[in-house]
Amino acid sequence: MKAGETVQQTGLYRVSHAGHRPTHEAILWEGEFFPTCRTCGNGAGFEFLRSIPQADEFEHVGYDGDFLDSVLAAWDHDSSRLSA
Repeated sequence: MKAGETVQQTGLYRVSHAGHRPTHEAILWEGEFFPTCRTCGNGAGFEFLRSIPQADEFEHVGYDGDFLDSVLAAWDHDSSRLSA
Protein backbone atom coordinates (compact mmCIF):
# COMPACT_ATOMS: atom_id res chain seq x y z
CA MET A 1 0.00 0.00 0.00
CA LYS A 2 1.19 3.52 -0.58
CA ALA A 3 0.74 7.09 0.60
CA GLY A 4 -2.64 8.60 -0.21
CA GLU A 5 -4.54 5.29 -0.27
CA THR A 6 -7.20 4.63 2.37
CA VAL A 7 -6.35 2.28 5.22
CA GLN A 8 -8.76 -0.65 4.95
CA GLN A 9 -7.97 -2.33 8.28
CA THR A 10 -6.78 -1.02 11.64
CA GLY A 11 -3.59 -2.75 12.59
CA LEU A 12 0.15 -2.93 12.75
CA TYR A 13 1.96 -2.09 9.51
CA ARG A 14 5.57 -2.39 8.40
CA VAL A 15 6.67 0.96 7.00
CA SER A 16 9.45 1.17 4.44
CA HIS A 17 11.11 4.34 3.17
CA ALA A 18 13.03 5.24 0.02
CA GLY A 19 16.44 4.65 1.55
CA HIS A 20 16.71 7.33 4.23
CA ARG A 21 15.83 5.14 7.24
CA PRO A 22 15.30 1.50 8.16
CA THR A 23 11.88 -0.12 8.11
CA HIS A 24 9.79 0.26 11.25
CA GLU A 25 6.35 -0.66 12.53
CA ALA A 26 3.41 1.65 13.17
CA ILE A 27 -0.30 1.56 13.89
CA LEU A 28 -2.75 2.88 11.32
CA TRP A 29 -6.50 3.20 11.78
CA GLU A 30 -9.14 2.09 9.32
CA GLY A 31 -10.53 4.98 7.28
CA GLU A 32 -7.51 7.26 7.50
CA PHE A 33 -5.06 7.77 4.64
CA PHE A 34 -1.61 6.24 4.45
CA PRO A 35 0.52 9.33 5.11
CA THR A 36 3.30 10.79 3.02
CA CYS A 37 6.78 10.97 4.54
CA ARG A 38 8.30 14.42 5.00
CA THR A 39 11.61 13.13 3.61
CA CYS A 40 10.74 10.61 0.89
CA GLY A 41 7.17 11.78 0.18
CA ASN A 42 5.24 9.11 -1.68
CA GLY A 43 8.27 6.80 -1.49
CA ALA A 44 6.98 5.34 1.79
CA GLY A 45 5.29 1.95 1.54
CA PHE A 46 3.07 0.13 4.00
CA GLU A 47 2.58 -3.60 4.55
CA PHE A 48 -0.16 -4.94 6.82
CA LEU A 49 1.28 -7.24 9.48
CA ARG A 50 -1.59 -8.00 11.86
CA SER A 51 -4.63 -6.75 13.70
CA ILE A 52 -3.88 -5.38 17.12
CA PRO A 53 -5.75 -5.21 20.41
CA GLN A 54 -5.89 -1.81 22.11
CA ALA A 55 -3.34 -2.94 24.72
CA ASP A 56 -0.40 -3.40 22.32
CA GLU A 57 2.42 -0.95 22.87
CA PHE A 58 2.96 0.49 19.41
CA GLU A 59 2.64 4.14 18.47
CA HIS A 60 0.25 5.43 15.86
CA VAL A 61 2.16 6.53 12.75
CA GLY A 62 1.17 10.16 13.52
CA TYR A 63 3.69 10.23 16.37
CA ASP A 64 6.54 9.56 13.92
CA GLY A 65 8.24 12.81 12.92
CA ASP A 66 8.45 11.79 9.26
CA PHE A 67 4.66 11.46 9.02
CA LEU A 68 3.41 14.05 11.54
CA ASP A 69 2.66 16.83 9.02
CA SER A 70 0.77 14.53 6.69
CA VAL A 71 -1.31 12.93 9.45
CA LEU A 72 -2.19 16.26 11.05
CA ALA A 73 -3.21 17.71 7.69
CA ALA A 74 -5.51 14.73 7.06
CA TRP A 75 -7.06 15.04 10.53
CA ASP A 76 -7.56 18.78 10.00
CA HIS A 77 -9.25 18.09 6.68
CA ASP A 78 -11.55 15.50 8.28
CA SER A 79 -12.50 17.78 11.18
CA SER A 80 -13.29 20.71 8.88
CA ARG A 81 -15.53 18.41 6.85
CA LEU A 82 -17.36 17.30 9.99
CA SER A 83 -17.96 20.86 11.24
CA ALA A 84 -19.34 22.12 7.92
